[in-house]
Amino acid sequence: MSTRSARQLSAFERLRALPALFRGGDLTRRFGWSSKSASQYLYLWKRRGLVEALGGHSDIYANLLMSRHPDWAKALTMAMPSAVLVGIEVLRRAGWTTQMPQLPAVAVKAGHPVFKTRHFEVLTRSPRWFDQVAAGISGESPEELPALRPAWALADQLEDGGWERGGLSPDDIEWSLVSRADERDWRAACAALGLPSIALRDMAVAGRAHQPRKMKKDPSKRKPTRRLNYA
Repeated sequence: MSTRSARQLSAFERLRALPALFRGGDLTRRFGWSSKSASQYLYLWKRRGLVEALGGHSDIYANLLMSRHPDWAKALTMAMPSAVLVGIEVLRRAGWTTQMPQLPAVAVKAGHPVFKTRHFEVLTRSPRWFDQVAAGISGESPEELPALRPAWALADQLEDGGWERGGLSPDDIEWSLVSRADERDWRAACAALGLPSIALRDMAVAGRAHQPRKMKKDPSKRKPTRRLNYA
């Protein structure tokens, strides 16, 4: 066997010993490498298409030998534990719309780690915003990406930019799927975000009639300007 083949086999063996998602820093402990050696191996594995980085300086990698379809949502929670799925993707997954965003959007708490990634649109939100929407977040287990429930996601979308800037129109929403639980969520979201308390099903008619650029809200509950500081 050639030296090159031996190296290739060694790389495969090492990657088979790693989970589907791992931190680059784990290589130093698992294989006894220096940080420099670990970085060199990661560089070579990336060039050969054996691993893919989440992005930025997150230090999270997908082991493509274990799965050619990485769970990027789980990778995201490893890198940015405060991340919450928001926006149109929430509505699409709930069946409320067939519209598909260019990238799923996630909100990350300001002051917490933020990394640029080609798999998600990463937005920073204030700790106050997280307090406001806390009652509307579901799926907070370590194994899944938490998300706003649909009514909360729609309220947040409209509060942030209205129908026009939000990328949706009332005709894009499957209003027939709105349940009583959704109506309760909508009322709670409107109260938390300072939006007018219009029945969710009535938004279908009100939205078509007025198409507001931005729903008027309580000025005391406006979100501060968001700035992204990628690590």
